[in-house]
Amino acid sequence: MNGTLSDACGVLLATLLGVPLVLLPGYALGTITGVLEFRTLPPGRRALCAALFGIALLPALDALLIQAAGVPVAALANAGLGLTALRPALRDLRGRLDRPALAMGALWLGIVTYALIDIDTGTATHQPLTIIDLVKHAALTRAIVEHGLPPVDPFFTRPERAGYYYFFYTLTALVDWAGGRLVDGRTAFAGLAVWTGIALLGLLDRLLAATGLARDVAPRLLRRAVLVLLPAGGLDILMVLSNRAGTGFWIPVPEWLNEQVVNWPTSLVWVPHHVAAALAGWLGLLVLAERADGATPDRRAEEAAIATAGLAFAACAGLSIWVCLGAAAAAGIWLALLGSERRWRDVARLAAAGLVGAVLAAPYLVGILTNRADTSGTIRFAIRRFGPLEQIYDGPGLDLLRLILLPMNYYVALGVFAGGALLFWHVVPRREAHAREAGRLLTICAAAGLLLGGFLRSAILNNDLGARVVLLAQVSALVWTAVAVTRTSPGPRLRLSGSLGVLLLLGYASTLYGFVGMRAYPAAKHPQFAILNGRPDIDRSMRAAYSWAGTHLPVDLVLQASPLPRRVFDFGLYGTQPVAVADREARLFGAAPEAVAARLAAVSPIFDATLPVAEVRRRAAEAGIGALVVTAADAAWSEPESWIWRTHAAYADPLVRILRVEDLDD
Repeated sequence: MNGTLSDACGVLLATLLGVPLVLLPGYALGTITGVLEFRTLPPGRRALCAALFGIALLPALDALLIQAAGVPVAALANAGLGLTALRPALRDLRGRLDRPALAMGALWLGIVTYALIDIDTGTATHQPLTIIDLVKHAALTRAIVEHGLPPVDPFFTRPERAGYYYFFYTLTALVDWAGGRLVDGRTAFAGLAVWTGIALLGLLDRLLAATGLARDVAPRLLRRAVLVLLPAGGLDILMVLSNRAGTGFWIPVPEWLNEQVVNWPTSLVWVPHHVAAALAGWLGLLVLAERADGATPDRRAEEAAIATAGLAFAACAGLSIWVCLGAAAAAGIWLALLGSERRWRDVARLAAAGLVGAVLAAPYLVGILTNRADTSGTIRFAIRRFGPLEQIYDGPGLDLLRLILLPMNYYVALGVFAGGALLFWHVVPRREAHAREAGRLLTICAAAGLLLGGFLRSAILNNDLGARVVLLAQVSALVWTAVAVTRTSPGPRLRLSGSLGVLLLLGYASTLYGFVGMRAYPAAKHPQFAILNGRPDIDRSMRAAYSWAGTHLPVDLVLQASPLPRRVFDFGLYGTQPVAVADREARLFGAAPEAVAARLAAVSPIFDATLPVAEVRRRAAEAGIGALVVTAADAAWSEPESWIWRTHAAYADPLVRILRVEDLDD
């Protein structure tokens, strides 16, 4: 079957499987808890809220279920929970269909599919730029389906389990398992990215309602404002043009020219787990804010709020530890403010929810600490880098200049949302903006996200802390901008002022450029991306070879391809068997750097030189390798007398051979 058609069908099926595994259980959780006025919402808004509950709450529950009983039990539990909400969900569908909403959903599904599937021409496989992260998503999903939780390390075979934030992949694992051979880790991930985008709309709807800042705005105008603003990025397109003038290259990922603040569509297709963490953190705070604004105490409602918020906080921790740090900081600021106001009942409620979240997340947190070799020194103080500054100056006082230019840095990164936030604070008095706790939380979360992203950085591989914790502030900026533009629009039509209109167009250009770059990156010939899909013909053969191995070789057989390139992708995108060492970034999931370096040194010569058969067998056996995947790009391939051609191949085509180590013949 053609790879493109297979992938597209897999994404569609994975999205549909999200209905019984995410949406309907979300309906059930909303009905059970009754938080955020779920039972009284209109049908369309209730569906959005159900998606939010599914994405933001289920990962914590499913992680505990998978760890205790396995993926099939967790999938059946989700489906069983969803069945209890089937009747009210079907009742919501009896009304008039919202055709524009369905069209937007179909468009979003098409965008995700475009960004994440292979293009198979029959002779070559053209992979999207997103494989840089998709390899991790697919491999971790596969690890959970095959081995449960905590997941085995999919990049480095070792006795310890992976130390990573894996809660999002509990959902992708359920979809992968339920989809059988029609869905794999890549397409399951794409399906959950679709639902995370829908859940984001659910959060924005509830947040706008809870703040009361748009209560006098027509719902249709407000919805239009949100949909118009969501695709916009920052002013990255200007840095792209400047970089092109200076280097002669078009860089395919515009956000890489600065410390990342990634627009919503790009975040959703590259890193929806971080977006889901922002949704979970915000949901927990929003549920407690609803109770803090309540006129009269209600014991049952308070217990439901504490349980829901605690579950959301636990999910936030397991979805993204970086976003969770921001949510914890925001909760700490809010707790201090409530204490200074002597609102002890609200303080107790927030503290209780935090305790519930810590207890539920404890097994995951213990696993992180146990299974990572680099838990010390992973976060350090550093003023946020500013790309345009770094390109022209690298001398004394650089940190001082970074600090002075930090506001400009964020303005460039946020674009129309920075302008919209400034407009909001110009037209909305602080007393009104903070009239409700949800409104005050917008300011608190924005401050927490921007301060942590501005003055701390993570140092495992990339500065994920700086890039992802800002998502909390991006939610605030989006809400503020939507309120500002609707309040300043005359009449029932949405209009943006001149400067905001320019920022919006530049934001669209930044986002569109990034999405074009996801497919057109080979044409840019940028040296930084030369490692990607350099031999599309070999990648197509590798996809077929790994598919064969998945059905003909033992699932626990260590299957090793060359780890010589700086990044290797095919093993994680298409394989089901473990790998001894992926590549130089195999420490991503917590393996000790020295252990990774030692195994690379032992395994790499198998593919980089024409070794005697006995030496190949020895090195492979010492690394625990059961079979070798060799391609026409490996050095030994071109030697007619090499061990590749003297050994019976378990699988062979003109570009790829799979050789079992036990078959290597002297």
